[in-house]
Amino acid sequence: MRTSGAAASKKTTMPWPLWIVIAGMVVAVVLLIALPVAMAVDRSHTEQMILNDQPELDPAHLGFAFAAVMVFAIVLHGIDAALTLWFGIKAIQGRRWARIALTIVLVVLTVGSLFSAAAVPTYLWAVIPGDTAHILMVIALWVPKSVRDYFARQSDRSPAS
Repeated sequence: MRTSGAAASKKTTMPWPLWIVIAGMVVAVVLLIALPVAMAVDRSHTEQMILNDQPELDPAHLGFAFAAVMVFAIVLHGIDAALTLWFGIKAIQGRRWARIALTIVLVVLTVGSLFSAAAVPTYLWAVIPGDTAHILMVIALWVPKSVRDYFARQSDRSPAS
């Protein structure tokens, strides 16, 4: 039995609130990339933050500590950006498992950024818009009826696709 063109297009039409998710992904990924770049560009400030956090650090080891902080920030933010993009793209495509996974990632990112901001408030310029994007994305993924209906219609799709 064939479905009408209207029924087929209704099933595949992305609801407009998911554009908020797309915009939020762009904002979140840009900020995840920008933060380690800012830390590297302003090396003296990053080193001062390290010394403030670890006043007993031997200045001879400051170069290694800076490198370790940068590697940690780049790897962590790279993983966060990759997960946000992958789960976000899959969620936009209507994968219910990705909507759940993206929500978990966004909650973890928000909690983590709040802890980071409490420890080092210097980067609030990234935390505030990033967390705002995360919250708006979660709302857009779960609150609008059109989005809930969109994901409910995806039940016949393969969960692995």
